[in-house]
Amino acid sequence: MSESNSLVRSTFILTASIFITKVLGILYVIPFYAIIGGEENLAPYTYAYQPYVVMLTIAGAGVPLAVAKYVSKYNALGAYRVSEKLYKSSLLVMSLSGLLGFIILYLLSPMIAEATLAGDGQNGVWSVDDITHIMRVISFAVIFIPFLATWRGIFQGYDSMGPTAVSTVIEQIARILFLLGGAYLVLHVFDKGLLLANEVATFAAAIGAIFALLTLWYYWRKRKPFIDRMIDSDETSIDVGYRSMYKEILLYSVPFVIVSLSVPLYIMIDQFTHNKGLAIAGVPSELHDQLLTMLNLTTNKLVMIPTSLAGGFAISIVPSITRTYASGRIREMHQQIRTSLGVLMYLTVPASLGIMLLAAPLYTVFYSYSATATQILMFYAPAGILLSLTSVTAAILQGIDKQALTVWIVLGSIAIKAILNLPLIILFHTNGAVLSTSIAMLFAIICNMMVIRKYGHFPLRSTVKEMLQIAAFTGIMLAVVGFIYWLLLHFLSVESKGQSLIILVICGAVGIIVYALITLKTGHAERYLGKRVGTLARKLHLK
Repeated sequence: MSESNSLVRSTFILTASIFITKVLGILYVIPFYAIIGGEENLAPYTYAYQPYVVMLTIAGAGVPLAVAKYVSKYNALGAYRVSEKLYKSSLLVMSLSGLLGFIILYLLSPMIAEATLAGDGQNGVWSVDDITHIMRVISFAVIFIPFLATWRGIFQGYDSMGPTAVSTVIEQIARILFLLGGAYLVLHVFDKGLLLANEVATFAAAIGAIFALLTLWYYWRKRKPFIDRMIDSDETSIDVGYRSMYKEILLYSVPFVIVSLSVPLYIMIDQFTHNKGLAIAGVPSELHDQLLTMLNLTTNKLVMIPTSLAGGFAISIVPSITRTYASGRIREMHQQIRTSLGVLMYLTVPASLGIMLLAAPLYTVFYSYSATATQILMFYAPAGILLSLTSVTAAILQGIDKQALTVWIVLGSIAIKAILNLPLIILFHTNGAVLSTSIAMLFAIICNMMVIRKYGHFPLRSTVKEMLQIAAFTGIMLAVVGFIYWLLLHFLSVESKGQSLIILVICGAVGIIVYALITLKTGHAERYLGKRVGTLARKLHLK
């Protein structure tokens, strides 16, 4: 299989699994929202989840991708024994990392809770003790996740994406079933409190991780004989000591950790400054929990659906670009970059802007009608495009060995977010947090593209032209959908779930058809999705 076909296959497998996971991750919020009873009651879950994500990222998010890159590199050289040496020791190291991450989060929970509530805990629904307790419950999941993620990285290094894909989906399904079932039993069968229901919901992360580990163990038993044969075929004399091995791993993983931390830290900055900014702006304290939950949970879940595509690209593109860059196949590397950016924008731009246009019925269908949440979602949705580009361009920098520059760019974007966040929240309330995030990501994207152009010798002109074409096609689609939406609002109400669903189905179908016809006619669909799509266009007499 060629590098190009391998990249497409790997990207498809991972993107499909991540997309399924993201869709499940938004769909579960519908019954969870109904079980818990609104944004304010979801606040403890929101407050606890982000510190957990940050600690999880520090504990292990960088190492799995670094392991994948390391294993891929030495497998390409035929040094399979070096790869074996790495994966055995890395699993032990990441087990210890998970345990350490659990201890740190458990001990820091009171301070994080106090900083989060920023004095609102005295007058609001939730106290510092409440938030501390729920953070300590979710901290147990940190024990398992680094080991799990590293094991996935090992499979990816052997260019085996199936185990990662399947275990990711199973992890999400197990988590959601435990979360919904547990919350329902706590509130509606045993008649216990909201705090316990939120605790059960957060502990579901640990349950999902355990099921994912069992899935990987099943795949490992099947794949291990093939890996053993590869190791036996190693006729190289390459050997790498543990000291130099982990020095290389750290050089790889630290940038991955920093990049992975960017979005969780954006959200944590919001968590620490949002309520304080609203208080300075004079927004009543009883609205703070509700608005922050809208920002960091309910609207965020919707915005993240299109950006799930970026996750698959970011994971699969690093080993592929590493191979082509290391072997000097620059033209092939340019094609990989162009294809990844093109496909990503082809799918993400219309989806994100479609969410912006249909924000009101979309929020009503998934949650309940809210004019405030609709306005936040409309403002937030386009940021999904920036988030996708940030993730993928940062991953490309990893592939061309510009880790140090990646770190400085991400740190710069986090600094911009931290400096701008409070003033913008004071000026524009919750939308100010979205605006500061967008400015920070735009800075990172521009810097990443400059580095790719200079050190990857990548010509930007053709890519910029393709992005402008995609923007134009999306504009036409939005104009048609906007007109249909305007007509439907004369007969249907966005305040009704059923009528909002009808609006979404009709407008969504029209949008997909219009965009598909335009891109089939122009050949862009074939360019990004493959020759089979071109065959379809010819059968429809569009070409």
